[in-house]
Amino acid sequence: MGNIIGKPISKTQHSFYLSWVNIWLSLPDPTPDQNTTDLTPTEQVKVFLQESSSHLPSYSALRRVASSFRRSLVNGQIPLGGVDAPSCSVTNLASADYDPNSNCTCNGLYPTPADADIACIVERADCTAIHNTHQTLQTVLKRKSEWNTTSLFSPRNLVEAVTELLLANVDVQDPPTTCQGPAEVTNLHKIRAPDRRPSPQNDTVDVIHRQLYPAAEDVKFCTDAKYYFVLGAIHSDPAHDGLIRAIADAGNDILVADYCEVADEATLKVLQQTGAAAVAFLKLCVLSGLFSEWAFDNMMASMLHFRVLGYYRDHARGRLPAGVYGSRMTSLTAHRYIDLGLFFAVASASVWTKQQVNETEYTLLSIACTLINDLVDLRSDTARKQRENVVLRGVRGNLCEYLDRVMFECLETATLAVQMNPTCAYVLMAFCNWAVMSSHHKVYEVSTQVSEVGKDAECLGRSRDHWRAYRGLLEALAPFGTLGKESPRVGQTRAELDFRYGVCRSSSTMHAAWLADITRSLLEPRTLRRIVDVVHFEWTGCEGEVDYCP
Repeated sequence: MGNIIGKPISKTQHSFYLSWVNIWLSLPDPTPDQNTTDLTPTEQVKVFLQESSSHLPSYSALRRVASSFRRSLVNGQIPLGGVDAPSCSVTNLASADYDPNSNCTCNGLYPTPADADIACIVERADCTAIHNTHQTLQTVLKRKSEWNTTSLFSPRNLVEAVTELLLANVDVQDPPTTCQGPAEVTNLHKIRAPDRRPSPQNDTVDVIHRQLYPAAEDVKFCTDAKYYFVLGAIHSDPAHDGLIRAIADAGNDILVADYCEVADEATLKVLQQTGAAAVAFLKLCVLSGLFSEWAFDNMMASMLHFRVLGYYRDHARGRLPAGVYGSRMTSLTAHRYIDLGLFFAVASASVWTKQQVNETEYTLLSIACTLINDLVDLRSDTARKQRENVVLRGVRGNLCEYLDRVMFECLETATLAVQMNPTCAYVLMAFCNWAVMSSHHKVYEVSTQVSEVGKDAECLGRSRDHWRAYRGLLEALAPFGTLGKESPRVGQTRAELDFRYGVCRSSSTMHAAWLADITRSLLEPRTLRRIVDVVHFEWTGCEGEVDYCP
């Protein structure tokens, strides 16, 4: 069980945080010849704490703090998770200039040599994205004093993650067999899935969704990740809404990494600037005793690692074989430990639970969420030749047996995560909430719009193990309650879920019950099989724009 986090000494109102962001965005860039600040770092903390505790904070006083703090950052007086302050824009997580878009026009490196390593890939690939990834990795590793290398995110984690991504197309396997025979007599080479755009039929109309779930950037993909996952790991409460919103916005560079190719200049700038404002706000909260230093340091380290991975793009996708097949995969969490961005939800949940997580707990949580994520996206990632999917790369032997085994492992690790630590439980449930409610996962479509294409008694018989594991999950979820007949279900459209979730967010009891119920629904073995089992269930709807980003 993780350590206990001390209770914050003051409320952090949502309006107070938004005032800070508005001020930050309106400030002019510090001039190079201006080295002094209106307030010293000690005075900045004092005034910030005073205003955060006031019923009617002074806008002008907060502006003095923001202006001085921004200058202190430029002057190298403010570390962001490390011993030393950041010395370059790569390690400065409040720089507001992260844009990993390479505009590379290469067609990737494929086939990849069987004995390739990072150095070989970098040398042989004429790819700007790969070179930028490697260069940024080296920059981060050379500046270990500028981030917390003893956090949950170590230099070893980062090197393993980059290696896993760059070598994902090594050791390509033959297509698997199934209960229906060899791959060539099945449809495994042409798996179909809906695209990742919001659906006019199943998603809330944009103008209404923006009012239900407001965000500065006005991009549904980003809003989904924030409200259903990071903000979704804790109920809404005036006492902490400002802090939780800052946690969600501080991860904006994660969204930039995923979205930069299709973001217009204005949207990209909003994400960059509000993200920087949130990082600065949280640093002041740490210095003021309003937020955990443990949480902040891990957030910064995890985001720095994610920014490195964010430069990578697999430009060989167009030349890869289609269908279901395995390739190099060293472990479930080699890159997903970083690339799922889980720690921001951990930081959010810990504000409520007061519980930290240790490396063992975080690793198990990463395994459980990786399995959920990559099982849910199996059809989509196969159709798009997206080889980051760990479940897809892990395919070996008989696909029916493999998927049965992975679904069972998913249920078991999800149960352990819920049992292990309250923080892990809320993050796991919030992750399921995001998987179901976000537009791009298309869980409603791939669970309700598939048709059975083949039966096999042996395959169906193995589901008995899934039900035994599922009963264990139900027992673990029982303390979080249920909404009973009003429970959210995978079979409901995202539009219907949106309106009902908005009601439940403001009650800690109803919110916990909602999260538990939606986890029960997503991981129910019959539902999970319909989503995952590409052998026995086929999706045949309108594919739309398959390569739509995200």
